[in-house]
Amino acid sequence: MYEISVSVDACVRAGTQADVLWVVGGAEEVGGDPNGALVLTAGGGRMGSLLAGALDDQAAGLTAGGIGSRLIELQVDTLGALVSGVPEGTGVRALLAPASDFPVDFWGRLWAGAPLCLVTHLNCDRITGIEYYEEAGVADLGEDVARLFSRGTTGSLVEADRVVTVLWPVPRLALVGGGPILGAVEQTAGPLGWQVLRFGRPDEAAPLLLGLGALDAVVVAGHDLTMAGNALSAALSGSAGYVGALGTVAMNRARLDWLSSRGVEGLDRVHGPAGLDLGARTPAEVALAVLAEALAVRSGHTGRSLRDLGNADSGLP
Repeated sequence: MYEISVSVDACVRAGTQADVLWVVGGAEEVGGDPNGALVLTAGGGRMGSLLAGALDDQAAGLTAGGIGSRLIELQVDTLGALVSGVPEGTGVRALLAPASDFPVDFWGRLWAGAPLCLVTHLNCDRITGIEYYEEAGVADLGEDVARLFSRGTTGSLVEADRVVTVLWPVPRLALVGGGPILGAVEQTAGPLGWQVLRFGRPDEAAPLLLGLGALDAVVVAGHDLTMAGNALSAALSGSAGYVGALGTVAMNRARLDWLSSRGVEGLDRVHGPAGLDLGARTPAEVALAVLAEALAVRSGHTGRSLRDLGNADSGLP
């Protein structure tokens, strides 16, 4: 849901009809994305997907039929199986509700990267209300919900009169610029499960960079001083937890001078040259060093050898 939050919030603010569907059961059993969510607008627009697109057409048909807000059962058909690679006949449970039925500030909290607990109340399969809780209020929802929330991953609990969906943010990695190293960073980030957002120009990236939070990271590349400077300026105006700049020491010194001359603050947040000292030479090795530094900064760790730290501080058993 985090991926669609900005678009849905824009629809709500503009008064545009938008139906939201999100998976609450069956996705993980076939290797699907438990974060899967789909938005369907009155004009036929679509944002996001359910089970890698396997259920999108079926869901669109149901909303067009006006079935209302409810818990629904979907099944992957032949075409959906071809599109997604998910086995034909796979059953998935999902919730369907108009975006306007969610709490007014819900979508903004998602975009801010907050872990949330969404509670959808049911009367049989009909939705009667939607509310959300932040971390401090999760204990009030019962031990099973608190246990689900403590896993730190997105998941759902379907009960007789409610569905509880725990939503944990997926870190966003914004890459601005071009070149083989940035391409390697994009590829290497895939297994981490981060949402990678690629931009060729800083003016394209600026709106997103301003909205990034502490879990998110920015990596800037490029020899053009103005382009890199503008991208870093936008990143520093936001709250990204990691801001990295690829390039040599001299190149990054020139970027900092460019930013300083324009009154940009927070220059100590820039990690440039980006990356840990791993002896990296190839683009793939540099990408590993950069992402390792980003992870260490986000988690508040040093990046030192676990052997030197000892098991007590490393988190290892």
